[in-house]
Amino acid sequence: MLVDKVERFITKHGLVKPGDKVLLAVSGGPDSMCLLHLLHRLGPKLDLEMAAVHLNHGLRAEAGSEEALVREHCRHLGLAFYSRQVQVDQLAREWKTSLEDAGRRARYSYFAEVAQAFGFLRIATAHHYDDVAETVLLHLLRGSGIRGLRGIMPLNGPLIRPLLGVTKAEILAYAEEKNLSYCLDPSNTHLEFVRNRIRHHLIPCLQREYNPRIVEALNNLAGIAQAEDEAMEKEIDRYWPGLCLEEEPGLLVLSLAGWADLHLAYRRRIVRRALELVAGQAPWSQGDVEKVMELERKSGSSCTLHLKKGVRITRGYDRIIFTTQTALPTEFREQVPIPGEIRIPPAGVSLSLARVERQHYRPRPGDMVLDLDRLPAQLWLRSRQAGDVFRPPGMQGSKKLKKWLIDNKIPAADRSRIPLLAGDGTEIYAIWGYAVSRLAAVDRGTVNLLVLSQCAD
Repeated sequence: MLVDKVERFITKHGLVKPGDKVLLAVSGGPDSMCLLHLLHRLGPKLDLEMAAVHLNHGLRAEAGSEEALVREHCRHLGLAFYSRQVQVDQLAREWKTSLEDAGRRARYSYFAEVAQAFGFLRIATAHHYDDVAETVLLHLLRGSGIRGLRGIMPLNGPLIRPLLGVTKAEILAYAEEKNLSYCLDPSNTHLEFVRNRIRHHLIPCLQREYNPRIVEALNNLAGIAQAEDEAMEKEIDRYWPGLCLEEEPGLLVLSLAGWADLHLAYRRRIVRRALELVAGQAPWSQGDVEKVMELERKSGSSCTLHLKKGVRITRGYDRIIFTTQTALPTEFREQVPIPGEIRIPPAGVSLSLARVERQHYRPRPGDMVLDLDRLPAQLWLRSRQAGDVFRPPGMQGSKKLKKWLIDNKIPAADRSRIPLLAGDGTEIYAIWGYAVSRLAAVDRGTVNLLVLSQCAD
């Protein structure tokens, strides 16, 4: 019996556990009406609390009657029913996307909203065995990698697909056997949609001319891809702690140390994971990944790439930064109080400044020490500006600050945030955290020290 087959699939893939609240996505078509009927039958046995959700796309005159059909069926089964009407055509124009994509986004957004509002842990959709084959072909035609060849996952976050082991023919036979009412969406036959052309033209051609069991073959391929993708993810999990230098909402920094030694497949997978963590899973293409890989191969320190969803990727000497954060203003100029403290938000640091007689100074890790008497009376801690020069210790003459930063491999993204100790001109006396100019270096004749220290958080 079909209900037993679905129960075995649910158990095999761990889609639910006793006591779960499951929200059933029901459009009114044969697939979702069978899902509603089958899960209602299994609910008591699996100890599930269920309700149904429906999004009226407002695209066809029949949309109202489809919603009414689902509502009435839920009333008959004693299930709570949630619905909303949207104008998907208007959303498609606002989002500058296709009707198909706008409808999908609107549906899943509404399903997630209802699930969160009423405490549903799982959202069940009616994707089935034939849908997997179509999805594999669709991704294959788009040049997908192994992740796309997985097709449709039985469990993906809160989403579950209990009917993935059931063919379309089995669904229609069950609907007829149980005398289930359902609606047929005429848009499912419109050939302007690629998925419909795959369903009505490509798959029948492959069945007729190449392999009568192509749907089964594509499902087998999806299963292989799922297992191999899982193995790849476990490998990336091993590398990740050593690669991820920093992670927060909208920002991820990866180390490039040892990057070239990693297998190409791992590097691609790591880039894709970084994109997904910063800006969400979909829709990152192999083309996006290759653009980031090309950025990583470029020489220099100031390479930036802009991708969709507001993602900005910057490559430094030893790291690559993924972010959706708006760049913070980096210009700053603070008069130096001696003694005193200065907080510099763009640099993420607070510094204390003290005048200390040399004979009384006790060195501490992290201190930067200068000869106070060789410094101008008016001092500033500021960001870099055009024309800045620096006189490195042990070197004759001066050097443009920009060239010094480049030669010392300071990441381009960090350069404007480094606090510089300067007078009123372009002479730089100290680069916080890096070096002191020989003009202000402590020597045998030094009497008074200017000591810069980082304040404790």
